[in-house]
This record gives sequence, C-alpha cells and structure tokens, in this order.
Amino acid sequence: MTGQAAQGPGASALAEVLRAVADALGLDARVEVLEGPEGSLIGRVDGEDVSALVGRDGETIDALQFLCAQIVSRAEGERRRVVIDAGDYRARRAERLERLAVRAAQEALEHGEEIELDAMAPHDRRIIHLALKDYPGIVTRSEGEEPHRRVIVEPAE
Repeated sequence: MTGQAAQGPGASALAEVLRAVADALGLDARVEVLEGPEGSLIGRVDGEDVSALVGRDGETIDALQFLCAQIVSRAEGERRRVVIDAGDYRARRAERLERLAVRAAQEALEHGEEIELDAMAPHDRRIIHLALKDYPGIVTRSEGEEPHRRVIVEPAE
C-alpha cells in the first residue's frame, strides 16, 4: 500500500539520514518516510526553506537521493528504489518536464524533424518518455553517454 508510513531497517536508516541532513542545514523541517509504489521508499522533507535541499536544477536532491538509495540498500541487504522529495519539488519538476515534452512533440510534428532536448538525469528522461508514450505520431529515444544522455523527440515514420 502506498502512502503509509514505512517500517523496517531501510525506512529507519532513511529517516535518520534525512533528519541529520535537515538538522545540519538548520532547517525547521518535518521528515517522513512512506511506502511507495512497487516496494519503493519515499523520503519527504517539508517545511520552510527546504529549497536548500533541492539545489540548482535539482542537483543537490538528486545527489541526496543517490546516497540515500545506497544507505537503504546496505541497511536492507538488497537494492530498493528510493525517491527523495522536498517541498513537492518532484511533482513540480514532473509537470514542467511533461509540458516540455508536449512542446517538443508539437515542434517535431510541425517541422517534421527530430528535437534534441538538453541532457538530463535518468528519472527526468523517464518522465519525458512516459509523457509521450501515447502521443500520436511521435517516438522518443535516449542517446549519448551519462551524464550527457538526452532525449530525442521525433515524428514516427
């Protein structure tokens, strides 16, 4: 069940790390760890000035998410997907990326050529691909090497 408070060694370790980071940044924040889809963990940090956790273009929150995933994996002895969110950043980011995807699809159809988006993190590329999965007349693909991998949006043949 998603949205319920998570239990277990991974959830405890995640809560401890997020609390320590929030405290170290001097944030007056609430930390919660929830069960996510498909057995994932969602670590949420809410409160004033949590934008410090997001950083420029989400770089800080992405790095924190990577580290938290490693910590949870060690605590549980197996890999588990971890998503870290601060002040609903992930939802706002997903909305922006979905709008970008639609604009790119419209432009690709209008001009009949591929549109190359800026390099982005794997989870951001996934949002673009899913947003355009059923878009009529459009296909997407990723190309390049990390960390410079980008999404190509183009008319279907």
